[in-house]
Amino acid sequence: MTPTHQIDAVIADLQSRARAGTRPRMSEDHQLDAVRRFWETQEVSSFRDAYLLSWGLCLPHRPDGDCVLDNRPRLERVLAGADDWTKKPTAYRRCYQGLVRSYFSYAPAQTKEKESRYNNWRFLREYLLERNDCIGDTRAAPDWVSTAVENKLLFTSEPYAPYVDSLLWGDSSVVDVLCEHLHIGKASWFLKRLVMAQVKRAVQMDDKDYLRLLPRLLNVLAENEVLRDPGLVRLLDRYVNVPAAPLHARLQELTVNWWGNPWLPSNETRWGGVTPEARAMVSDWLKAEIIETFFTKLAEDGSADPRRMQFWKRYVKSIDHMEFALGSTARNSTERDFVALRKKMQGLTCHLDTSGANNAFIMKMGDLVVVEFSGMGNALYGYDVRKGLPFDTKKILRLPTDAQNSLKQKARSVLWESHKDGAGAWSKWEQNFETILLRDFGIEPQKAIPRPRQPVRAPASPVPATEIKKPSLAMASRPYSLDALRMFGKQMGFEIDDNSSLGGSLWARTDGANEDVTRVLTHWGFSHKPSKGWWK
Repeated sequence: MTPTHQIDAVIADLQSRARAGTRPRMSEDHQLDAVRRFWETQEVSSFRDAYLLSWGLCLPHRPDGDCVLDNRPRLERVLAGADDWTKKPTAYRRCYQGLVRSYFSYAPAQTKEKESRYNNWRFLREYLLERNDCIGDTRAAPDWVSTAVENKLLFTSEPYAPYVDSLLWGDSSVVDVLCEHLHIGKASWFLKRLVMAQVKRAVQMDDKDYLRLLPRLLNVLAENEVLRDPGLVRLLDRYVNVPAAPLHARLQELTVNWWGNPWLPSNETRWGGVTPEARAMVSDWLKAEIIETFFTKLAEDGSADPRRMQFWKRYVKSIDHMEFALGSTARNSTERDFVALRKKMQGLTCHLDTSGANNAFIMKMGDLVVVEFSGMGNALYGYDVRKGLPFDTKKILRLPTDAQNSLKQKARSVLWESHKDGAGAWSKWEQNFETILLRDFGIEPQKAIPRPRQPVRAPASPVPATEIKKPSLAMASRPYSLDALRMFGKQMGFEIDDNSSLGGSLWARTDGANEDVTRVLTHWGFSHKPSKGWWK
């Protein structure tokens, strides 16, 4: 025979399979057949039944029907059937392996409608922890057994805690081994919970470490639609606290792609989860980017106009709204740059009836509406909203001064200025514009326009002091519910951290210094843990 080293690879593969203990599982059809028979008889009459049922706990016994994990008496019967084999570790651990897979595959939300199912899943978790010592024996055990024994915290209320820090810094080797040995699928609650745990850990770090980790976390969230919104809310609310909050292009790109333009009323619901400060931050970033795009990509002569771009970027905080009147080229071009530009300006464009590269930029700043044009030879027009605008952006806009719905109506303007240097008292037109905006309209660079405060109306009749109840007294008389807890947290200024749907605890993140808070949370069955808060 010709000498060959190919047999070495075959032997290595066989040895790896033997150590892993990954013998082929019986098909899902066999599991489903066992589940259906058990559903009728509730008997586990053989090892084969115990084995198949352990792997098939999550299979509905009929289409749209319950599975064994949905039904507490049947679940207890399957676990009792598996217990019959604890004295034979080699056999029992095959059942245990199936139970572990079912544990990671099933995780109902903790709601009133699904509370019993959640309790069943938690009962299985407790069982796996208690029986963890039963799967080893004196002989060499498969690799998955060692993994399960060495990672008992997987079967506790915080199964993800030991792996968060290593994952944050890019080391997924331990989690990869867990997924391979314990059959943890990509759709498992465990991996989803790991993502959110990383986000929560990162936002607690100092600015330097948080900023280092932010790009990786954004990439992780980009691939997970379920966790994308809650994860992004936490990252945004943390980023706004970074000193000076410099532009983060990737953060802006993803938030705008996912939730749309942050200042458009139509996107109010999508942006409702973040703080007003975080939303304003992204709004300013996007405004600055679009202004830059207008004066570079839409310039009439095809060249950049850096002076006007830099001037108006300084006023993004003052700009309440902006619209772009696009001429025929910008509206109809199929070039990649124009397609991307129209997508970025979605919801902000209007029709300008003109040929070629003529375009207009319309900014609303308080009571002033400013119109800039793509061509340098055009003057700036300003109109007072309180006197009524002479054009309607919902209709077709025009440029000739005598045309209907024209953007250039000097007779009705309150501001008409040229971009020529030396035209006024200042050597540069930027100095002239800045002086006029501040003097006549109170608009300053890098500052939002002050809004008049709404008058505070006094109640029609004073409420007697005896009728005013403290929030804590009112809440103490109410039965516990998650909605009541959230309302109480909003009243008393503490956050709610709900890990219960994924096997963790429900936390009220506040200390025990406030007697009123302590009284209500104790009444509702919460326990206090120093430095962490109250848990249930």
